[in-house]
Amino acid sequence: MRKEERLTRTILELLEDDPGMSVKGMAERLGLNRTFLSGYLTALENEGRIRSKNIGPARAYFNNNSNSRGSRNAK
Repeated sequence: MRKEERLTRTILELLEDDPGMSVKGMAERLGLNRTFLSGYLTALENEGRIRSKNIGPARAYFNNNSNSRGSRNAK
């Protein structure tokens, strides 16, 4: 598996387990540069893999397929 595929999978799993994370929170958890991660998240959003929402001054990110693995938040 390529690095990009591993990173995408890790991000999707992170958002599955902790929806609504900010770029700052994800960057800290993943040990990545915020600027790099922000661009990567924009690309994932453009592909329809994730979605985001402005909450105050921050942008929160969510996995678009949150019910695909049986999300803890699913009813």
